[in-house]
Amino acid sequence: MTGRAGFVHRDEQIAAGRPGIYVEVESRAKDSLPDLSWSRQDIRIGAVRTTDSGSEVGAVFVPLANTSFLLDKVSEYGSEPKGKKPSHQAKMDPLENIRPANLASLWTDQRPLPSVDETLWWECWCWKDRVHNLIAAARGLNLRVSERRLTFPEYVVIPVYASRPQIQRLLQNCDAVEELRRAEDSPHVFNTVFRREQSAWADDLVARIVPPAADAPAVCILDGGVAYDHPLLAVGLSLTDCHTIDEAWLVDDHHRDGHGTGMAGTALYGDLTYPLASTGPVELLHGLESVKFLEPPSAVRAEPSNYGAITQAAIALPEIAAPVRARVYCMAVTNEDVSGERPTSWSAALDQICAGVMPGDDLPGARRRLFVVSAGNIQDSADPDDISDPDEFPIEDPAQAWNALSIGGFTDKVDIRDNGYDGWSGAAVVGDVSPFSRNSVDWLHSITPIKPEVVFEAGNRAINASGSEIVAGLDSLSLLTTARQFDQLPLTTIWATSPATAQGASFAASIMAEHPDLWPETVRALIVHSAQWTPRMLERLKACKGRKRDCITEARQFGYGVPQLDRALSSARNDVALIAQGELTPFKRVRKLGDDGKPVLAAPSLNEAHYYDLPWPKAALEALADKKVQLKVVLSYFIEPSLGDLAPVTPSRYQSFGLRFDLKRATESNRDFIRRFNESERVKGEVRPKADSDNRWRFGSQSISAGSLHCDVWEGPGAELAARNVVAVYPIAGWWKNRTSLKQWDRKARYALIVSITTDDATVDLHTEIEIANTTPIQLRVG
Repeated sequence: MTGRAGFVHRDEQIAAGRPGIYVEVESRAKDSLPDLSWSRQDIRIGAVRTTDSGSEVGAVFVPLANTSFLLDKVSEYGSEPKGKKPSHQAKMDPLENIRPANLASLWTDQRPLPSVDETLWWECWCWKDRVHNLIAAARGLNLRVSERRLTFPEYVVIPVYASRPQIQRLLQNCDAVEELRRAEDSPHVFNTVFRREQSAWADDLVARIVPPAADAPAVCILDGGVAYDHPLLAVGLSLTDCHTIDEAWLVDDHHRDGHGTGMAGTALYGDLTYPLASTGPVELLHGLESVKFLEPPSAVRAEPSNYGAITQAAIALPEIAAPVRARVYCMAVTNEDVSGERPTSWSAALDQICAGVMPGDDLPGARRRLFVVSAGNIQDSADPDDISDPDEFPIEDPAQAWNALSIGGFTDKVDIRDNGYDGWSGAAVVGDVSPFSRNSVDWLHSITPIKPEVVFEAGNRAINASGSEIVAGLDSLSLLTTARQFDQLPLTTIWATSPATAQGASFAASIMAEHPDLWPETVRALIVHSAQWTPRMLERLKACKGRKRDCITEARQFGYGVPQLDRALSSARNDVALIAQGELTPFKRVRKLGDDGKPVLAAPSLNEAHYYDLPWPKAALEALADKKVQLKVVLSYFIEPSLGDLAPVTPSRYQSFGLRFDLKRATESNRDFIRRFNESERVKGEVRPKADSDNRWRFGSQSISAGSLHCDVWEGPGAELAARNVVAVYPIAGWWKNRTSLKQWDRKARYALIVSITTDDATVDLHTEIEIANTTPIQLRVG
């Protein structure tokens, strides 16, 4: 057993976990492999399978530091004199062979090991305590790691998209993998192979579901009703939580394709393919509510001018029925006839809903709400040329709402298994924007927010080999969900930005369940903060070569990436987030002497800024020297909209106030930093201090010219960031300030601020040092 055995070509810039090797062990024919684990030495066995000859083969992971331990055990077993019971007999007697492992040693699938030139989804079966090492190493290798997980008592299954050489390199650089298989789960099998057994599969899942707690948050589906008595939905949806804006419509799902029912299934389970394929309990962290606000075919169609009022009336129903329940509103309904950046009565109504200032809200701002809305879909066409340029398809009304979280789509689904589509491929590659998803590329960037903010799985289209034909709705490129006519078939497929929006709402409700005290503004910030760009998205951003306008253009297609629930709920060792919820008064009016010598109120002016002393792990950052560190800042708040003639082109007239953030420069003193924002800190007549240029941000100031959520990523040397330990949140003008006749200048403004630092160096433990620093609270200074 030497350093050349079992994958040891380790790259310390990428590697995560203990360095080690794999050793293949084989039993005698018809004997079982013994347990060759030694927990104290961290020696583990996995990938056990039976050969055609009747022997058992497995792969043993041995830390490099403990290879001599295993060699000693083997040597002791073979060196005992005849007639004396050998040492370690129980472990060694059944063994026929011990040899260096290769990739095939971990392959337990019945199908052949993939060829060298094939790229596919691999199931990496990981030891539970090592999952983070696999994810860190995979990201270091720029491999796509799926967000979905299958969890078993001892293992977690992580899908990774890679070629055979790439997966071999991954094994060389982490200590997490117990075995490998080809990822197989696809909605296609439930509509073909298991079509007649759909009800049995659904019943099996129902028996394993742990219902949500009585006080759990809910995803409220605004749609055309839900099949509330579907067995898979009834565990999370009560009839008393199903509402309609017209009693004559009833509350059931009237849509021919069961859109509301499909949304409900996705909001509760995500892609049902994976919980159906699992074997353990499925715990529901949130429940469902339904409001039927789309008229059935027999009713008179609502006028578009009334969509905003109808939506506001719809959300009032569950709040009356369950006033203390936390909820996130989910709407995958858009106006296909209206698209673009201009606020409408519908998008402004959503902004009012979120800000808690819609008609019927007793105390303005007392009830803030989180609203998730779809960006809208690019229509179907058999001719790829018709939809080849996604920039020609702007986001649909009302997803331009500033306060709503607008959801777009990406896709990981590329494997086509549907009959009749040999030679076809996914129109989008793994990790790229879904070909269904709309964007805000053609908006005027200087006065509009980045939309969508995040993307979730939306499925893929298929394109033929010649590129002349494109189709949507293939089972294997879609998501599995609940069907309206469940007495016939309980399962069906769903695709495009509707299921992406349902997943976004489910994500938000999961955060609410884990952190019930967080504000809606904070939950929205956490979703965006947790998002990460896929390797394909990073490839597109890197192609911009630092040109900020080009980076913003790319972000207007896929936002800030794909949210990661584990990142939203906790910080990893080398990924540390600090969260602040604050309230400031952005404007003030002071008395001054008028021309006649009498006191008068001056025009409203900017009032206060907040400054946070950040407890950076200074020693760890300085030790990184010139190694790159990423700093991510997310600022989230809800504006009160003012819809007028100039609102579409002037953010300061549409927003009640605005907030921005800034980070102290490395060479700037704390006093100079504060003096930049606070005039009262400067001597009368003193010029505002100038700041050094700050070009390390990915998007820069142009990306935060509008909207109520701002996010940017700074990348630079760790030593430089160590000196940048103060962040400011400060106001900018809005109609509260400019329209004095409305007397709103003294209103308070809430916000959520999240600041995180990340390094790709897995050997650096930022978390431990920052926990020590956090024994004293983060200092907030008001200026």
